[in-house]
Amino acid sequence: MYRYHPFYPPVQRPYSPIHPRAQPIPSYHRNYPAVETKTFMSSAGKTLNLLGDAQKVLQKINTSKDFSSKFMNAAQQSNVPEVHKLLQTIGTRVQPVVSFNPDGVRLVFDEKLGQVDCCHLIVIVRWM
Repeated sequence: MYRYHPFYPPVQRPYSPIHPRAQPIPSYHRNYPAVETKTFMSSAGKTLNLLGDAQKVLQKINTSKDFSSKFMNAAQQSNVPEVHKLLQTIGTRVQPVVSFNPDGVRLVFDEKLGQVDCCHLIVIVRWM
């Protein structure tokens, strides 16, 4: 037999009352416009190009100790023009926006589709 401790009242479990007049929740049917994939597909294509540029930068950082050393030294000294000059030597189509913090570097590759910002690719690489 299960007994409660004499100093504590028994546990009361909450219950949800059943209301006889409860109305069912109405479902609203929304009409959405027809799907237009032209911009979506173009944006995906531009993002693939950004991925290629990001891959070039990461490949250079991964394979070249000299480049990585120069890049980190310039970044730690907040020498943004030197960092941009180093990134230009890689030959990417899009120049990333670079920001640093004590933990690493943040590279933002972005592209426009006409007048609209269509895609952003953010790459964060730690060095600490």
